Amino acid sequence: MTEIQLHSKPVYENCEKAVVQCYVQARSRELTMPPRPAVVIFPGGGYDYTSDREAEPVANAYLAAGYSAFVVRYAVGVNARHPHPLLDAAAAIALLRARAEEFHIDPQKIAVCGFSAGGHLAAHIGTQWHLPLLRDTLGCKSEDFRPNAMVLCYAVISGIRSPHLHSFLNLLGPEPSQEELAGLSAEEKADGRTPPAFIWHTANDTCVPVENSLVMAGALAKAGVPVELHVFPNGLHGLSVCTYETAAGGSEERVYPYVARWVPWSVRFLENVFRGGDFRH
Repeated sequence: MTEIQLHSKPVYENCEKAVVQCYVQARSRELTMPPRPAVVIFPGGGYDYTSDREAEPVANAYLAAGYSAFVVRYAVGVNARHPHPLLDAAAAIALLRARAEEFHIDPQKIAVCGFSAGGHLAAHIGTQWHLPLLRDTLGCKSEDFRPNAMVLCYAVISGIRSPHLHSFLNLLGPEPSQEELAGLSAEEKADGRTPPAFIWHTANDTCVPVENSLVMAGALAKAGVPVELHVFPNGLHGLSVCTYETAAGGSEERVYPYVARWVPWSVRFLENVFRGGDFRH
C-alpha cells in the first residue's frame, strides 16, 4: 500500500491531512493484465473519523475481485465542514483519472464505494459532481469528478427523512436549517446525470435507518438511473464485509455470512455497468 496526498495546493485549512491509500496489483511480464477497473472507498465514521474496518478489508475484497482499490481518508472532525469532504472525494477521482496509466486502471471504470457517512460522501459526489464549486476550486473539468458507478453500504443519505443527524451536524455545524439539510440530502439531488448505484442495507439498522437507502433507490428509479437495492432482514450497523476481521470488538454478533454476499453481488453489478449496463447476465 502506498499513500498519496490528495491536494497539491491549499484548498481548505489542514487539507494536507487528506490522503488516498492505494492498493494496486504489481505489474508483471508474466501476467496478462489489461487496465483494471478501480473502486474508490470512503470509510464511515459519522464524519468524526474514517473507520479502519471499512478501509483495508474492503480494499482487499475488491483487489481479490480484479479491481485496484483506493481508500480515501477525507476531512473529518473539526475539518469536516462542508464542502471539505466533497472536495476530497472529487480530488481523489480526478487524481485517479489523471494518473490512470501509472496506476494501470481504466479511467472510465471508476466506482465509488461508501459506508455509513462515507456512503453519504459517495452519494454526494455521485449526485453533485457537476457543482461549479468543485471545478472552480480544483481546476479540473466537471467530468473528471464523475464516478462511473456507486456502491452505497448502509449509507447516510437524507438530512430530512430519518436522518443520521450527527453526520449532518459535523458537516453543517449546530442547528442547521431545513434548507441546509435538504441541500446535503442526496435523494434530493439525484437526476439523470447520477451514475448507476448498487445499494444495500439491513432492515433493523438502528443507527442509520433503512429508509435512507429506500428513498435513494426511489429517487434514482424516478430519475431513470439503473439501481439495484438489497435490504437484508437482519444485521447491525457497520458490518463492512461481514467477517470476523471486521467485526467491531471481535464480536461474533457482527459476523454475517448471509449479508457478506453483498461483495460479489456488487462486483457483478459493476461488471454490468462497465460493459454497457444491459443487466441481462
